[in-house]
Amino acid sequence: MRKFNICTLLFLAIFSFNLNAQTFDGEWTADYVTPDDAFSSNSTGQRVMSVGAFENNSFVALVRRSSAKDYYLVGYKNANHDSGRLGNYPYSPDSLQTKWINFFDQAFLHEAKDLATSGSLFYVANNDVDHNILMFEIKSDSIYTFPKRLKTKTPNDLWAIDVDGAENVFVTTGGDSSTAGKVLVYNSANWKSDGKTGDLLQEITMPDPGTLRGVAVNKDGTVLYVSNWLNNKVYCFLGSPADGYSLYNGFNLDADSTFEYTIGSETKSGRVGPWGLQFMNTKNILLVTYDTDYGHEGRYQFGRVYFANPNTGEILDTLDVAEWNFQQAGQYDNPDTNGTASGYTSVFNVDYDDNFNLYSTSYYGWAVDKWKYSSELPTINITITDVEKLSENIPNKFNLKQNFPNPFNPSTTIQYSIPKVKTLHATSQQTTSQNVKLKIYDILGNEVATLVNQKQSPGNYKITFDASLLSSGTYFYTLELGNNSITKKMVLLK
Repeated sequence: MRKFNICTLLFLAIFSFNLNAQTFDGEWTADYVTPDDAFSSNSTGQRVMSVGAFENNSFVALVRRSSAKDYYLVGYKNANHDSGRLGNYPYSPDSLQTKWINFFDQAFLHEAKDLATSGSLFYVANNDVDHNILMFEIKSDSIYTFPKRLKTKTPNDLWAIDVDGAENVFVTTGGDSSTAGKVLVYNSANWKSDGKTGDLLQEITMPDPGTLRGVAVNKDGTVLYVSNWLNNKVYCFLGSPADGYSLYNGFNLDADSTFEYTIGSETKSGRVGPWGLQFMNTKNILLVTYDTDYGHEGRYQFGRVYFANPNTGEILDTLDVAEWNFQQAGQYDNPDTNGTASGYTSVFNVDYDDNFNLYSTSYYGWAVDKWKYSSELPTINITITDVEKLSENIPNKFNLKQNFPNPFNPSTTIQYSIPKVKTLHATSQQTTSQNVKLKIYDILGNEVATLVNQKQSPGNYKITFDASLLSSGTYFYTLELGNNSITKKMVLLK
C-alpha cells in the first residue's frame, strides 16, 4: 500500500508538470527590415530609439538625430521592406523635430526615449522643460497631434513608458549608480491639451539604485515589470493603480550580464543588461530586450529578445538578433542585401502586433525589424495574481489550510481565511481591510517568494503558487496578519 501511494504521487507530479510546461517549438525569422538607404522612400533616416505597433505591418518609429537631442516620429501602414512609410522624410536630416501642436499650445520632441501604443493612439515620454507625456494619433496618411498631454514637471528625465487597458500611464524616471529610480502612474482619461490635469496615482521607488530603461504592465494593470539596466534586474510588482504596488520576490529573470566579443584577434568581455520590456497580452509572455549600453565597442555582436514566464521570470525562448544578422550578412556590422537583416545590432525596444509578430529597433542600423514566428506561441496562465475570494461568508477565525496537492509539481493551491477586525472600542467586529502577507521560505529560512502583500477584506481566499524555478525539497509557507502568523510545510517533488 505504501509503495502504491508513492508511485501514485510520482505519476501525479509528472502529469502535473507536463500540463503546466510551456514550449516554444517554432523559430523566429525576420520578415523584413526598413532600409538604411539614402535613395529609399521607406527609410527612417536616422537612429531608431523605440517602436510601437498597432496592427500587422503598421507601426511608428521614434527616431533620434545622432548629432542632436531632437527626435521625430515616422509612421508606417501596410509596410514591407520597400514601402509603407507615411510622409516624406530626408535621409540623415540636418534639422527635423516632431512638434505636438494644438492651436497656440505646442511642445517639441526632445530627448524622448520611449513610446507606448493604445489602439491608434500613442504616448511619448518627452524630456522638454516640462517633461511632458505627449499623445499622438496615427491615421491613414500621417501622424497627427492628439489634443491631450500631461506636464509631469518631474525633476529627473523620463525614460520608459507603457499604458494599461484603463488608460493608466506608467513612466520611469530618475535613477543612477547611487540613486533608485521611480515609476510614476497617471490616468490619462482626464488629461487636457493644456497639460494641467492629471493627478499622480502612484509613485513606486525601486529597491535598488540604477537606470530604469523598460516598463511593462498587463492589460488589467495588476502586474507591473520594470527593468534596471545597471543592476541587470527585472522587477515584478503586484497591485493596482488605485491601491498601489508591492514587490513580488518570486520573480527572477536570470540572464548573464556579460558577453564575449572579438576585436581583430583579441577576445574581450562586455556588459549587457535589460532594456525595453513589453507584456504580450492574451499570450501572457514578457518580452525583454537585452543589449549593451550606448557606444560599447563590441555592441554589434550582442543583442537579444528574451521570452519570459510572467510568473517566475524563467527564460522560455530567445531571439538572438546579433546571431541572425551575422548569419544573413556574414558579418555583424552590415545589413544584408535582401532586406531581412538590419545589421549593427542594437535591440533597445520591442513591440508586437495583433498577430503576435514582433517589431524591434535597430538603433545603430537606422531601421525597424519585423519578426514572425513559425508556430503557435504558447499561452501562459498568470498565477501570481490569482488571489480569489471564495465566498462572501465572513470566517470566525484566522486560518491557513494545507496546500493541495502536496507533494506538488510545479504548482499548488493555498487557501486561507481572514476574520473581521477586533477593536477595543467597538461592540462588534469591523469589516475593514487588513494587511495580509503570504510568503514562501526554504528549509534554511530564506524567503523565496511573496505571494500576497496587500490589504484584504475579511473572507476566505485561495491562491496558486508556481514553483517552476525552485529545486525539489521541503518548503514552508507563512500567513501573517498583524501580530498573528501561521506556518505550514509543503513538498516540491520534481
